[in-house]
Amino acid sequence: MQSLVRCVLVVLISVIVHRDANAQPNCKKGIPCGNSCIAANKTCRIGSPSPRVEQATVGKADSTKAPDIGDWVGSSRGTAYYKAGCSGARRLAPANLIYFKSEDDAKKAGYRRSASRGC
Repeated sequence: MQSLVRCVLVVLISVIVHRDANAQPNCKKGIPCGNSCIAANKTCRIGSPSPRVEQATVGKADSTKAPDIGDWVGSSRGTAYYKAGCSGARRLAPANLIYFKSEDDAKKAGYRRSASRGC
């Protein structure tokens, strides 16, 4: 009896949770993007990495700065770079850190120096 109840529950849950992978929202004015609609003049970026991040990545590591990575750090989600260890750099999420060997590398990657004091 319990196995029948379990089986029925599994089937019921799988029917409720199941979604068609190819289903897209019916967008009347925009274009489908993921599970939602965006404006027709926008670009859907779901599933595609940012090209700037790929070019800018010199070395990616955890929140502790290794000496061979570099003295400058930025975020993959931002446009500013900081001197490693400054207050602005410590506020960046460890998962988004990008390290640069030199200040010129950061500038070439399209980043600008932070306006924070001491950074």
